[in-house]
Amino acid sequence: MFTKTIYLDNAATSFPKADGVSDAMKRFLDEECSNVGRGSYVRAQEAGLAVIETRERIRDLFDCPDAKQVIFTGGMTASLNTVIKGFVRRGDRVLVSSYEHNSVIRPLVQIGAEIVRIPATADGVSDLAKLPDDLPFFRLCVHTFASNVSGMIQPIEDLSAILKTACVPLCIDAAQTAGHFPFSMQKLGLDALCMPAHKGLRAAQGLGVLCLTPAFADRLDPLISGGTGSVSDSYEIPQFYPDRLEAGTLNLPGIIGLKAALAHADFRSVREHEICLTQQFLYSIRDNPHIRILGSSDPERRVGVVSIDFLRKDNAEISFLLEEKYGILTRCGLHCAPDAHRSFGTFPKGTVRFSFSPATTVREIDIAAEAIHALS
Repeated sequence: MFTKTIYLDNAATSFPKADGVSDAMKRFLDEECSNVGRGSYVRAQEAGLAVIETRERIRDLFDCPDAKQVIFTGGMTASLNTVIKGFVRRGDRVLVSSYEHNSVIRPLVQIGAEIVRIPATADGVSDLAKLPDDLPFFRLCVHTFASNVSGMIQPIEDLSAILKTACVPLCIDAAQTAGHFPFSMQKLGLDALCMPAHKGLRAAQGLGVLCLTPAFADRLDPLISGGTGSVSDSYEIPQFYPDRLEAGTLNLPGIIGLKAALAHADFRSVREHEICLTQQFLYSIRDNPHIRILGSSDPERRVGVVSIDFLRKDNAEISFLLEEKYGILTRCGLHCAPDAHRSFGTFPKGTVRFSFSPATTVREIDIAAEAIHALS
């Protein structure tokens, strides 16, 4: 077993985290550790100010309409559940891609919504020419921004324009895009933007972000109710934001860590590095006849996520040998997205997924390519 590993599972969670994240979290827990809205002393006020500053930083980075509708949740899944269960009712028709994660599909199934999938093109994007004719009868569209299986970036701006004419709200799963390249919530025409802190934003697990337009926020029923530290004399849920959607104690260490991660975030530089790595990886393995690479060979059309189906070997065995012989850490299987694998014809065996980060080096990419050739 290798003592030094090559971490290529950043689509699951980033590693290493951004500079300053763990130090900021430890300092808060060791020296401050007050709560927000539950005290008027200086430390509590400073914690509250840090939360506000983090909301405003997210608003600025992603061009959200209002920092008050930047909502902190328990994670990416919690953000999606807040939208889906707060807006969709049993029997409602909901449009999704053919690549959705179980964090989207399972809440919809649990509610009893009618799920309609947009057909997929051969290279792994939603075929907008095949959208349903009766779009105005849909309650919501939930769509991934980039597939966590293939890495293919989806045509969100074009989809949004079509949905706007049909008055269908659009909720985007940005688990694989937030932090990987710059984008504007308002220019894309999003009603809801769901993001995890622990992937491309390179903060800690257990924290999610939900950005909403004010109009769409008012249409959501709060998923969780309870103490907010505000209007404590009332039994009713506060009607102002963010309190309306943030009952309970916030993950303050996580938010402090996210604040540190975002302090010097440069998504353009991250994107340039990611394209370079992806291009090098795809070029190095493209002529191997014993593997199949999911998605387009154009690195500009994808994030730094590449799934490979080993045609002569068991994918799970390959993933094991990558670690055992080369110290390369990947993820094998269905990646919690069985629909994506059905679209690509890799269900039920799945694929071996390689995913990169700003810390990944060209040398590590070369080692991974050499290992693929040797094991395939």
